[in-house]
Formats: sequence, structure tokens, C-alpha cells
Amino acid sequence: MNQIVFLLEQGKDVHIYSLYPGDFKNLHAQYRGYSLEGKVTYIANIPDSLTKRLKESFEFFKKEGFWKNIVIGIKSMNPMAFGLSALKLTYLLFYSRLKSIEGYDLVHVHFGNMGVFYANFVAFGFFKHLPYLVSFHGYDLVPNQTEINRQRYGKMLLSAKLFTVNSNYTRSLLEKVDLSINRKVRMLPESLDTSLFEGSMDSSATRKDIVFRLVYVGRLVGWKGADRALDIIEKLMEDFGLKNVELTIIGNGPLQRKLEETVKEKGLNGHVKLLGGQDQSSIKTILGQSDLFLYTGRRESITERAENQGLVLMEAQAMGVPVVAFEVGGLSEGLIHGETGILVESEDVEAFSKSVYSLLQDEPKRLAMGIAAREFVKKHFDQKVLGNQLLEIYQEVLK
Repeated sequence: MNQIVFLLEQGKDVHIYSLYPGDFKNLHAQYRGYSLEGKVTYIANIPDSLTKRLKESFEFFKKEGFWKNIVIGIKSMNPMAFGLSALKLTYLLFYSRLKSIEGYDLVHVHFGNMGVFYANFVAFGFFKHLPYLVSFHGYDLVPNQTEINRQRYGKMLLSAKLFTVNSNYTRSLLEKVDLSINRKVRMLPESLDTSLFEGSMDSSATRKDIVFRLVYVGRLVGWKGADRALDIIEKLMEDFGLKNVELTIIGNGPLQRKLEETVKEKGLNGHVKLLGGQDQSSIKTILGQSDLFLYTGRRESITERAENQGLVLMEAQAMGVPVVAFEVGGLSEGLIHGETGILVESEDVEAFSKSVYSLLQDEPKRLAMGIAAREFVKKHFDQKVLGNQLLEIYQEVLK
């Protein structure tokens, strides 16, 4: 979304092709005013009824010309290329919705799974004159699926002009799939509008209360490590005698109930708030009132998945909040150890707790880190900075 907004502000003509409709009831603040819903074509919302599919196919040929599109129509109904669903006119109707892509200069595909979808068309002669690039962000490069991805991404890795990754860690996962494409890989982290994330830089001492406020934001799944955040606040209280501390956990997920039970079992009710999912405005307010941001994620045991970039770390730092994080995945690329936050060896809860306690007891250092953190994010992750990098990548694709 940040890329689309930046491109629109640069006067570029952007159109969005999505498989299915999204939720237009809950909009990000950046979204309002751009009328993006009028720039979307939905590809996969095709009728279930074969009669309706036949009718829509007939209307397509009538509008676009039967003889000009008959070859494409026959190709799109090839079950060897697209599976048995091709015989039900599925891919012909997909093509009818994608056809307007031909009027654009390039196609930017997010993410690997959509790259596969698009590359299937290119492989069978559709849109071959249009250069395209694919962005990988992590969930599309799960480490234990490397062999599967070699087969899944084979056509796409051959036909796409360039690939972008959001971290060197993501790059390493992509190159395990196919090292030969490393010359076609470009770095393009996820961006944020830093003008929307600006904290008050208030210290805990200048607030009316003297409670140290810690915050965790993320999906409540095992590898995101919210349970570790509870272990850490327990250690701060029991091992370091820090009673005036409060942890706010923001996020939804399958571990919600387990976390609620753990809070009760450990007697942390007065020190932990489980707020569930919150909108961006509420998250910004909470970040602005926090002393430290905790990232307690781990490498998932079965899939080996870890955080690829962690945009929320950038959001916290943009608000002037230092970060303490376990060093997993690509997180080390999203902060400067000792300057904007502290990185701790993965799963070392003892060292993590010591780092948190040390920063809470050293207010000048904490405030200096907060100032440095905001400057770091503005310099490297701002929407305009990375938007200009995106334009440079587009120019390279068009060459």
C-alpha cells in the first residue's frame, strides 16, 4: 500500500489486480483520499454456474473480437497447462480480467504465490511483451519448503526480469531456491510513512506515573514469541525486583487463550494487558507511551521460519521507542545494536531480561537510543526513500 500511495503521489498510473475483494470497511489512514477501490480489478470472483461462465465468455469475445482472441481462448482451455479447471473456462475468465494489463508498462507482482499465478500465463504466451518483477517478503519462502519452492517457482524464476527482497535474510532463502538468480535480486525493504509515526519522546520520569511500560506487537503464533514476553516480565519482577513494570501485548492469534491462562497462572494480571488486535491509531498511541519495544520471536521448530524484516520494529523506532529483540531471521538488519536497540542471542531469556532492566534503569541512554532510532528509520525505511529506490528498480526492469 505504501508503494502504491507513493507512486500515485508521483503521478504514476497504477492499477491493482487482486484475486478477491478485500475489506473496505476498515481502512488504513494512508488509504483514505486515494480512491483505491476504483483502481482494482478482481480476477478470481467468477461465477460458479457454467451457464454464467459461458455467457461471460461470449460477452468477452463479442467485446474484444472473436478472431483476435480465439488462439488465446483455446490456450486458456488447455488442461495440460492449467489443469482440469481450464475446461470450465476458469482461466479464460481469469485472462479476460487480466487483459487490460496489456496497456501498462510493467507488472509488479506481490508475492511469490501470485508470481506463480502470473508466470503460468506468461509461460503459455500471454503478456509476453510485458516485463514483470516479483517481490518476496518471507511467508512465500518458508525455509523447510526449499525443494517444493524449486518446483513451484521454476517458471517464474526464468521469466521475471527482477526480484525484490525485504532483507538479506530473505535474499538468502531465495538464493537457496535458485542461486543462479542472485544477479536478478534487489533489496527493497518494507517502508513506512515516518511522518505518521512520531512520538512525544516523553521519559518515564516526566510522566505522572512511575510505571515502566513495555509493549509487544505481533500475531499471537508460536514463532512470534509472545509467550517469551511473559517469561521476561516475570523475570524482571522476580529476579530483578522490578514491580513497577507493565507489559502490553497487542495482536490476535491462536495463542490468545493460552496467554490469558499463563497470565493468571503466573499472577501477572496487574502487570500484563492483552488488548487483542488494535487499529494503527491505537497502536501508535500505545507506542508513544512506551519505554521499550520487545521482539521476542524465535525460529519455528518445524518450518524453521523466522521474522524476515519485522516492520513493526521500524514503526516502534519511528516513534522514538528503543527495541530489545532476539537476533533471529532478518531482525539484525532493522536496528543498530547498541545505538537504536539491543540484540540478544535467540532464546536467551536471562540476557534479554538483563538488557531490558539495564535500559529501564538508564534513562539518558534509553532516550538517546530513541532519538537515534527515529533518525535511523527516517534515513533507511521512509516511504519516500524506498519509493525512490522502487522507481530506480522499475527503470532497470524497463531497460
